[in-house]
Amino acid sequence: MIFFFGTRAAKIKERRLNRTTCPHCSTRDSFTVSTFGNYFHFFWIPIIPLFKKHVAECSHCRKSYAYSQFTPDMRHSLEVENRNNPAKRPIWQGCGCLVITVLFTIVMSLSLYGVYLRSNGEELFEADGDSRKVLLKEDMEKRTTLLHRERDSLSFALKSCIEFDIVSGLDTENIGYFTKKLDDKLLVLLKIRNIDEIKAHYRKDIVDVIEDCIDEIDLNNTIGELYIGVEGKWNMVLIKTPTDADLGGRFADENKLLPFYGPEEFPANTEGSNTDDAPEK
Repeated sequence: MIFFFGTRAAKIKERRLNRTTCPHCSTRDSFTVSTFGNYFHFFWIPIIPLFKKHVAECSHCRKSYAYSQFTPDMRHSLEVENRNNPAKRPIWQGCGCLVITVLFTIVMSLSLYGVYLRSNGEELFEADGDSRKVLLKEDMEKRTTLLHRERDSLSFALKSCIEFDIVSGLDTENIGYFTKKLDDKLLVLLKIRNIDEIKAHYRKDIVDVIEDCIDEIDLNNTIGELYIGVEGKWNMVLIKTPTDADLGGRFADENKLLPFYGPEEFPANTEGSNTDDAPEK
Protein backbone atom coordinates (compact mmCIF):
# COMPACT_ATOMS: atom_id res chain seq x y z
CA MET A 1 0.00 0.00 0.00
CA ILE A 2 1.30 3.46 -0.91
CA PHE A 3 1.22 6.17 1.75
CA PHE A 4 1.23 9.83 0.81
CA PHE A 5 2.60 12.06 3.54
CA GLY A 6 4.89 15.02 3.97
CA THR A 7 4.77 18.75 4.64
CA ARG A 8 2.92 21.50 2.83
CA ALA A 9 2.55 25.26 3.24
CA ALA A 10 -0.48 27.52 2.94
CA LYS A 11 -0.68 31.30 3.05
CA ILE A 12 -2.42 32.41 6.23
CA LYS A 13 -1.98 36.20 6.15
CA GLU A 14 -0.67 39.10 4.07
CA ARG A 15 0.37 42.43 5.62
CA ARG A 16 2.18 45.67 4.80
CA LEU A 17 5.58 46.48 6.29
CA ASN A 18 5.68 50.17 7.18
CA ARG A 19 8.74 52.36 7.63
CA THR A 20 10.95 50.10 5.55
CA THR A 21 13.15 50.61 2.50
CA CYS A 22 13.80 48.07 -0.23
CA PRO A 23 17.55 47.30 -0.31
CA HIS A 24 17.35 46.68 -4.06
CA CYS A 25 15.44 49.69 -5.43
CA SER A 26 15.42 51.97 -2.35
CA THR A 27 11.65 52.41 -2.53
CA ARG A 28 10.00 53.34 0.78
CA ASP A 29 7.13 51.39 2.32
CA SER A 30 6.79 49.09 -0.68
CA PHE A 31 6.95 45.74 1.11
CA THR A 32 4.12 43.26 1.48
CA VAL A 33 4.93 40.31 3.74
CA SER A 34 3.15 36.98 3.29
CA THR A 35 3.05 34.54 6.20
CA PHE A 36 2.82 30.84 5.39
CA GLY A 37 1.90 28.07 7.81
CA ASN A 38 3.61 24.73 7.28
CA TYR A 39 1.90 21.53 8.38
CA PHE A 40 2.40 17.78 8.21
CA HIS A 41 -0.18 15.94 6.12
CA PHE A 42 -1.18 12.32 5.62
CA PHE A 43 -2.99 11.64 2.36
CA TRP A 44 -3.22 15.44 2.08
CA ILE A 45 -5.18 15.65 5.33
CA PRO A 46 -3.58 18.23 7.68
CA ILE A 47 -2.41 16.47 10.84
CA ILE A 48 0.09 18.57 12.81
CA PRO A 49 0.80 22.32 12.44
CA LEU A 50 4.52 23.01 12.10
CA PHE A 51 6.47 26.26 11.76
CA LYS A 52 5.62 29.56 10.08
CA LYS A 53 7.70 31.33 7.47
CA HIS A 54 7.61 34.91 6.17
CA VAL A 55 8.37 36.16 2.65
CA ALA A 56 8.44 39.87 1.79
CA GLU A 57 8.04 41.23 -1.74
CA CYS A 58 8.69 44.75 -2.98
CA SER A 59 5.74 46.04 -5.01
CA HIS A 60 8.04 48.25 -7.07
CA CYS A 61 10.90 45.98 -8.18
CA ARG A 62 9.17 42.65 -7.39
CA LYS A 63 12.21 41.32 -5.54
CA SER A 64 11.42 38.79 -2.81
CA TYR A 65 13.18 38.36 0.50
CA ALA A 66 13.13 35.38 2.86
CA TYR A 67 13.06 36.14 6.58
CA SER A 68 16.78 35.44 6.87
CA GLN A 69 17.36 38.27 4.36
CA PHE A 70 15.24 40.84 6.19
CA THR A 71 16.95 44.07 7.18
CA PRO A 72 16.69 45.21 10.82
CA ASP A 73 13.96 47.69 9.81
CA MET A 74 11.97 44.93 8.11
CA ARG A 75 12.25 42.64 11.14
CA HIS A 76 11.22 45.41 13.51
CA SER A 77 8.23 46.27 11.33
CA LEU A 78 7.19 42.60 11.23
CA GLU A 79 7.41 42.37 15.02
CA VAL A 80 5.12 45.37 15.32
CA GLU A 81 2.66 43.79 12.88
CA ASN A 82 2.74 40.50 14.80
CA ARG A 83 1.76 42.34 17.96
CA ASN A 84 -0.97 44.45 16.40
CA ASN A 85 -2.21 42.11 13.70
CA PRO A 86 -0.93 38.58 14.36
CA ALA A 87 -1.02 35.87 11.73
CA LYS A 88 -3.12 33.12 13.29
CA ARG A 89 -3.31 29.65 11.86
CA PRO A 90 -6.69 28.50 10.53
CA ILE A 91 -8.31 25.68 12.46
CA TRP A 92 -8.25 23.34 9.47
CA GLN A 93 -4.45 23.02 9.65
CA GLY A 94 -4.86 21.00 12.84
CA CYS A 95 -8.10 19.19 12.07
CA GLY A 96 -6.36 15.84 11.59
CA CYS A 97 -4.75 16.10 15.01
CA LEU A 98 -8.14 16.97 16.48
CA VAL A 99 -9.76 13.93 14.83
CA ILE A 100 -7.00 11.65 16.14
CA THR A 101 -7.42 13.09 19.64
CA VAL A 102 -11.18 12.51 19.54
CA LEU A 103 -10.76 8.93 18.29
CA PHE A 104 -8.14 8.22 20.96
CA THR A 105 -10.45 9.62 23.63
CA ILE A 106 -13.32 7.44 22.42
CA VAL A 107 -11.15 4.30 22.37
CA MET A 108 -9.77 4.99 25.85
CA SER A 109 -13.25 5.72 27.19
CA LEU A 110 -14.59 2.44 25.82
CA SER A 111 -11.60 0.58 27.25
CA LEU A 112 -12.05 2.11 30.70
CA TYR A 113 -15.78 1.39 30.54
CA GLY A 114 -15.01 -2.24 29.74
CA VAL A 115 -12.62 -2.41 32.70
CA TYR A 116 -15.30 -0.85 34.90
CA LEU A 117 -17.85 -3.45 33.85
CA ARG A 118 -15.36 -6.22 34.43
CA SER A 119 -14.42 -4.89 37.87
CA ASN A 120 -18.09 -4.92 38.83
CA GLY A 121 -18.62 -8.46 37.66
CA GLU A 122 -20.86 -7.57 34.73
CA GLU A 123 -20.60 -9.63 31.57
CA LEU A 124 -21.09 -7.93 28.22
CA PHE A 125 -21.91 -11.28 26.69
CA GLU A 126 -21.38 -14.99 27.22
CA ALA A 127 -19.53 -16.46 24.26
CA ASP A 128 -20.17 -20.12 24.98
CA GLY A 129 -22.78 -20.11 27.75
CA ASP A 130 -20.44 -21.78 30.27
CA SER A 131 -22.05 -21.07 33.65
CA ARG A 132 -18.75 -21.79 35.41
CA LYS A 133 -17.39 -18.48 34.11
CA VAL A 134 -20.13 -16.64 35.95
CA LEU A 135 -19.32 -18.53 39.14
CA LEU A 136 -15.65 -17.67 38.80
CA LYS A 137 -16.44 -13.99 38.24
CA GLU A 138 -18.64 -13.96 41.32
CA ASP A 139 -15.90 -15.52 43.43
CA MET A 140 -13.31 -13.09 42.08
CA GLU A 141 -15.52 -10.24 43.26
CA LYS A 142 -15.48 -11.67 46.78
CA ARG A 143 -11.76 -11.08 47.26
CA THR A 144 -11.21 -8.72 50.15
CA THR A 145 -8.46 -7.23 52.27
CA LEU A 146 -10.72 -7.24 55.35
CA LEU A 147 -10.64 -10.78 56.69
CA HIS A 148 -12.39 -12.12 59.77
CA ARG A 149 -10.51 -14.73 61.82
CA GLU A 150 -13.57 -16.93 62.39
CA ARG A 151 -15.64 -16.35 59.26
CA ASP A 152 -12.67 -16.48 56.85
CA SER A 153 -10.39 -18.78 58.82
CA LEU A 154 -8.52 -20.25 55.85
CA SER A 155 -8.03 -16.91 54.10
CA PHE A 156 -6.97 -15.37 57.41
CA ALA A 157 -4.40 -18.11 58.02
CA LEU A 158 -3.16 -17.84 54.44
CA LYS A 159 -2.75 -14.08 54.75
CA SER A 160 -0.78 -14.46 57.99
CA CYS A 161 1.54 -16.98 56.36
CA ILE A 162 2.02 -15.03 53.14
CA GLU A 163 2.92 -11.83 54.97
CA PHE A 164 6.02 -13.61 56.30
CA ASP A 165 7.06 -15.32 53.08
CA ILE A 166 5.81 -13.17 50.20
CA VAL A 167 8.19 -11.58 47.71
CA SER A 168 9.51 -8.28 49.00
CA GLY A 169 8.22 -5.11 47.36
CA LEU A 170 4.51 -5.95 47.61
CA ASP A 171 2.04 -4.08 49.76
CA THR A 172 0.74 -7.10 51.67
CA GLU A 173 -1.90 -5.06 53.50
CA ASN A 174 -3.69 -4.37 50.22
CA ILE A 175 -3.76 -7.92 48.86
CA GLY A 176 -7.30 -9.22 48.40
CA TYR A 177 -8.01 -12.85 49.39
CA PHE A 178 -10.75 -15.36 48.72
CA THR A 179 -10.77 -19.12 49.31
CA LYS A 180 -13.44 -21.75 48.66
CA LYS A 181 -13.56 -25.50 49.31
CA LEU A 182 -15.57 -28.00 47.30
CA ASP A 183 -15.05 -31.49 48.70
CA ASP A 184 -11.27 -31.99 48.55
CA LYS A 185 -10.71 -29.12 46.11
CA LEU A 186 -9.53 -25.68 47.20
CA LEU A 187 -9.70 -22.47 45.20
CA VAL A 188 -7.35 -19.63 46.18
CA LEU A 189 -7.84 -16.24 44.53
CA LEU A 190 -5.60 -13.24 45.17
CA LYS A 191 -5.80 -9.66 43.94
CA ILE A 192 -2.42 -7.87 44.01
CA ARG A 193 -2.81 -4.39 42.53
CA ASN A 194 0.86 -3.42 42.77
CA ILE A 195 2.22 -6.66 41.34
CA ASP A 196 3.97 -4.58 38.67
CA GLU A 197 6.54 -3.76 41.38
CA ILE A 198 7.92 -7.25 40.72
CA LYS A 199 9.51 -8.26 37.43
CA ALA A 200 7.37 -10.71 35.47
CA HIS A 201 9.77 -13.66 35.68
CA TYR A 202 9.87 -13.42 39.49
CA ARG A 203 6.10 -13.35 39.96
CA LYS A 204 5.76 -17.13 39.83
CA ASP A 205 7.43 -17.20 43.26
CA ILE A 206 4.10 -15.96 44.64
CA VAL A 207 2.47 -19.24 43.62
CA ASP A 208 5.25 -21.19 45.35
CA VAL A 209 4.64 -19.21 48.54
CA ILE A 210 0.90 -19.93 48.37
CA GLU A 211 1.51 -23.66 47.90
CA ASP A 212 3.95 -23.77 50.83
CA CYS A 213 1.49 -21.90 53.05
CA ILE A 214 -1.38 -24.24 52.15
CA ASP A 215 0.83 -27.24 52.98
CA GLU A 216 1.56 -25.74 56.40
CA ILE A 217 -2.09 -24.92 57.06
CA ASP A 218 -3.57 -28.23 55.85
CA LEU A 219 -2.22 -30.39 58.65
CA ASN A 220 -4.98 -32.99 58.18
CA ASN A 221 -4.35 -33.37 54.43
CA THR A 222 -7.94 -32.53 53.53
CA ILE A 223 -6.96 -30.74 50.33
CA GLY A 224 -6.46 -32.97 47.32
CA GLU A 225 -6.58 -30.45 44.47
CA LEU A 226 -5.35 -26.88 44.66
CA TYR A 227 -6.42 -24.17 42.20
CA ILE A 228 -4.56 -20.85 42.41
CA GLY A 229 -5.35 -17.62 40.56
CA VAL A 230 -3.43 -14.37 41.08
CA GLU A 231 -4.71 -11.20 39.44
CA GLY A 232 -2.79 -7.96 39.00
CA LYS A 233 -4.25 -4.51 38.58
CA TRP A 234 -6.05 -5.26 35.32
CA ASN A 235 -5.89 -8.96 34.49
CA MET A 236 -5.04 -12.44 35.71
CA VAL A 237 -1.25 -12.94 35.72
CA LEU A 238 -0.69 -16.31 37.39
CA ILE A 239 -2.66 -19.56 37.25
CA LYS A 240 -1.84 -22.99 38.63
CA THR A 241 -4.11 -26.03 38.81
CA PRO A 242 -3.51 -29.75 39.37
CA THR A 243 -3.32 -30.29 35.60
CA ASP A 244 -2.20 -26.98 34.13
CA ALA A 245 -0.20 -23.84 34.82
CA ASP A 246 0.23 -20.37 33.35
CA LEU A 247 3.15 -18.78 35.18
CA GLY A 248 4.55 -16.30 32.65
CA GLY A 249 3.68 -13.46 34.99
CA ARG A 250 2.01 -11.15 32.47
CA PHE A 251 -1.19 -12.69 31.13
CA ALA A 252 -2.84 -15.90 32.32
CA ASP A 253 -5.95 -17.68 31.07
CA GLU A 254 -8.45 -17.65 33.93
CA ASN A 255 -10.51 -20.31 32.15
CA LYS A 256 -7.97 -22.84 33.44
CA LEU A 257 -9.60 -22.42 36.86
CA LEU A 258 -13.03 -23.52 35.63
CA PRO A 259 -12.52 -27.27 36.33
CA PHE A 260 -12.66 -26.39 40.03
CA TYR A 261 -16.42 -25.94 39.61
CA GLY A 262 -16.82 -29.28 37.87
CA PRO A 263 -17.27 -30.36 34.23
CA GLU A 264 -19.03 -27.98 31.89
CA GLU A 265 -21.85 -30.37 31.04
CA PHE A 266 -22.65 -31.23 34.64
CA PRO A 267 -21.66 -28.32 36.91
CA ALA A 268 -20.80 -29.40 40.40
CA ASN A 269 -22.46 -28.01 43.49
CA THR A 270 -20.86 -24.62 44.04
CA GLU A 271 -22.34 -23.80 47.41
CA GLY A 272 -18.97 -24.42 49.04
CA SER A 273 -17.89 -22.55 52.12
CA ASN A 274 -15.29 -19.81 52.39
CA THR A 275 -13.53 -21.64 55.20
CA ASP A 276 -12.06 -25.09 55.55
CA ASP A 277 -11.49 -27.64 58.27
CA ALA A 278 -7.83 -26.84 58.59
CA PRO A 279 -6.77 -25.32 61.88
CA GLU A 280 -5.57 -21.75 61.99
CA LYS A 281 -1.89 -21.16 61.84
